[in-house]
Amino acid sequence: MCEYLWAGARGRKRSKVSWSLVCKPKAEGGLGLRRAVDCNKATVMRLIWDILTDRLSLWVRWCKDEILKGRSFWQIEWKQSLSVTWKYILKLRTSVSANLVYSIGHNSTWSLWHDPWFQNCPLIARVGNRAIYNSGLPRDATLSEVIQDSRWNWPAHVWQLRDIGAACSDSQIGQRDAIGWRRVGGAFSFKLAWESTRLAVPLVPWGKIVWFSGAIPRHALCLWLTFHKAHLTWNKLHRLSLVKSSLCPFGCGQQESIDHLFFLCPFTKSVWRKVLKLNNCIFPAAWNWENIVTWALDHSLGNHFHLWMRRVGLAETVYHCWRERNNIIFRQSAASPSVLLGRITIDVAKMVAMCMSILDTPTNRSIVDNWEIEESIF
Repeated sequence: MCEYLWAGARGRKRSKVSWSLVCKPKAEGGLGLRRAVDCNKATVMRLIWDILTDRLSLWVRWCKDEILKGRSFWQIEWKQSLSVTWKYILKLRTSVSANLVYSIGHNSTWSLWHDPWFQNCPLIARVGNRAIYNSGLPRDATLSEVIQDSRWNWPAHVWQLRDIGAACSDSQIGQRDAIGWRRVGGAFSFKLAWESTRLAVPLVPWGKIVWFSGAIPRHALCLWLTFHKAHLTWNKLHRLSLVKSSLCPFGCGQQESIDHLFFLCPFTKSVWRKVLKLNNCIFPAAWNWENIVTWALDHSLGNHFHLWMRRVGLAETVYHCWRERNNIIFRQSAASPSVLLGRITIDVAKMVAMCMSILDTPTNRSIVDNWEIEESIF
């Protein structure tokens, strides 16, 4: 998959799409793959979570005795003598603290200055060493030292702590300490940890047109590449001086591009007319890739069978037109539009046969009759 879509850092092959795009969720325009480096970060976050929640494991016990030695996890300083794993653990502390939600008990043992219990940031980083000294509280103080009778009791003579106390006035003090992931009492989630390691982008509107229940994976992949305009058509290769001519392989005499190949070429245009007619759709006056995206968003999204069939027809037609184009170039074999439509019909019938139940309505029956699908699917 990597070699097919991406050339790599040292590869001389031209990339179809960037690897960063491939590794985005499908709803964001990617293929839903996860980068190994992001998965590794989420895994190390789990190790930190195990330490913070004092999980019963030999590794956690060893870390408590040999690394922490009675100190808060957030007090550990980076040292050259630490193992590679622990250096990486300390590097991810900020990322982990941003996901933690502290619940404070009246006998809290959280470190007052070092644990990120307040707005996901240690107080020592907010108020500095001078404020700690002026407070008269020890550097290893716990939160219980500023809690009295289940109420906050901050030193009033330190102005930095007065601001902290005012911000904490609405925070309730419970019976015992607890720590949650992203919410109060939340358990660690690898998925949520992975989400926090990457930069999310806006959702693409066409995600559900490409990826839907019953879609054939290789056909969906071809449609996904088309939405990204990633197919290496002749006009792209000609601009790179990799081919001498950019004429359409179907022999119409025009320059090949995404718009021309799939919609303006007389060969593919005749196939589209028939597919739209089978789905009881009107062939539009202006037909190009931008228009079909708009049309699909307005007329093919939803759970109804006829809408599902429009998505199927779109994916199958794009796939078989692209495959036929490659057959002409690489195999020197050409099929007529009727033969191509027959291949599309066979694939559509197979997909419909896998549907669990289809309502017997006039609209659905009309489409089933058009595609010559057996009535037993109702």
